Amino acid sequence: MAIIIMGSVSLIYNAFAISVSERSRHLGMLSSVGATNRQKKKSVFFEGAVIGLISIPIGIICGLAGMGITFYFINSIIQDALGIAEKLTAIVTPFSILIACAVSVLTIFISTYIPAKRASKISAIDAIRQTADVKLTRKVVKTSKMVRKLFGIEAEIGLKNLKRNRRRYQATVFSLVISIVLFLSVVFVTDNLKKALGLSQDGVNYDIQVLLQGEDTRKDEQLIKSIGSLEGVTEYNVVKEMGLSSFISEASIADELRNRAKVDKDMLKNGKLPYDIIIHSLNEENLKAYAKEVGANFEQLTNPKKVSAIVIDTVPYQDMETGKFVETKAIHTKVGHSLDLHYEDGETEEETYVDKVEIAALTDQLPMGVRLDGELAMLDIIVSEQVMEQLISKKDNARVRSKLLLKSTNPLKTQQEIEELKEVGIYVHNVYQTRKRDEQMIVLMSVFIYGFILLITAISIANIFNTISTSISLRKREFAMLKSVGMTPTGFNKMINYESIFYGIKSLLYGLPISIIVMYLIHRSMMNSFDYAFVLPWLIIGYVIAAVFVIVGAAMLYSSSKVKKETIIDALKQESI
Repeated sequence: MAIIIMGSVSLIYNAFAISVSERSRHLGMLSSVGATNRQKKKSVFFEGAVIGLISIPIGIICGLAGMGITFYFINSIIQDALGIAEKLTAIVTPFSILIACAVSVLTIFISTYIPAKRASKISAIDAIRQTADVKLTRKVVKTSKMVRKLFGIEAEIGLKNLKRNRRRYQATVFSLVISIVLFLSVVFVTDNLKKALGLSQDGVNYDIQVLLQGEDTRKDEQLIKSIGSLEGVTEYNVVKEMGLSSFISEASIADELRNRAKVDKDMLKNGKLPYDIIIHSLNEENLKAYAKEVGANFEQLTNPKKVSAIVIDTVPYQDMETGKFVETKAIHTKVGHSLDLHYEDGETEEETYVDKVEIAALTDQLPMGVRLDGELAMLDIIVSEQVMEQLISKKDNARVRSKLLLKSTNPLKTQQEIEELKEVGIYVHNVYQTRKRDEQMIVLMSVFIYGFILLITAISIANIFNTISTSISLRKREFAMLKSVGMTPTGFNKMINYESIFYGIKSLLYGLPISIIVMYLIHRSMMNSFDYAFVLPWLIIGYVIAAVFVIVGAAMLYSSSKVKKETIIDALKQESI
């Protein structure tokens, strides 16, 4: 709302500022016949009131129509995303209409206040001579000699024109700067919201998860084959999980834990920190594909004489103090190093040595079916089925949880078929539905945000066209004077083109640094919940740079085409500069 009001105020303010400049001689003439400052101020406010009476009803009607059309197209997305049967409908209440009218009136009042104040101070003699609009000194219009040498006399005249009419030049540059800042800020907010949503959700690369009881291995194997052969199942993976522990040296633990250990010395035992080790086993086919993906040796992983594992060394977690989602290294180690695995007796609290596991590879990539708990002092390792069986045999009363992960062309139908098997002791979770709901929420968010961007873009383009076209139309007499002293149509076009370039360069010199500061502040505000690097949207910035020159050039060409139709004599007769 604040951004829309800012853009609207800028658009309306420039229109009134230029209107007052255009009518300054008329206002001066009114002063000469007795018009008071109060009356001149009221004339500008009256102009704003007339515009409001016409534009506010049209705006409300268009807004309601736009809401109705938007709801019509996104209702199905909202129903799926939120899991509801109700539809969104546009309901008009007198209070909402009053609020819209009040905001519009406030916007118009803010926009007209400064021009009205300026109009009230115009004296008769100054207004008729227009000395306030154009103040010429050699210092003001002085340009570098390099401009003429590099670009010619047309560029020098164009630059002098901009310096001579600083008010109109600054109004146009201000419009462009506001447009650049608004557009880049909104796009940056959109990208950051999507990034934040991605960080807050663990990615899943399967459609259905089936938790098995794990008490009868032979029965579980038969059930896995039955489910894996169902129609629509394209890929499945069985993951067994078991928990052990390991003592990690202070130099190798996560940075965050090392910092805590410096404050709380009791965290460490003999210079080491106990880590929970979650062991995941993959079947031969899936392990071979995963080992190839992360650069591990498959033969090494399946060698029972030398226990080896792939270690997932990166963990995303939520910092409990700041509430931020952070991605960090869970362990600082190297391939070839080993981890000593232990388990703790629940009654005696004694640590029993199980085995030594060598690190075959370090990665941040997860195999299908493995999800991280998002906790520090916890390490997930991937082993073969042979190694898992060997570790299970060395642990008394080992508790192993089995999961069957499926990919399906029709997850809803596959879930129904699994439930129809009526097996006892299994739990089916359709991850596809959750993922689809999250994706639809992103689509829903994108519809509203990009609709907002479209609105901001429309305001910005209208702002630029309005400012430049009005400014050019007020310079008909100026252009006619240049033509009367011998400027050719080609030279005139060059001058207009150079003015467009100067507008664009000046706007970008102000707009881009301000936008970067605003984007950084937005990034800092997002850091209250998430922690990721500040990255500028270079591609979007490139589009903005190109768009500025295209829009300014189009506005200048459109406006100058009207001026070209004027004859020199008719243009010179005009009273306003």
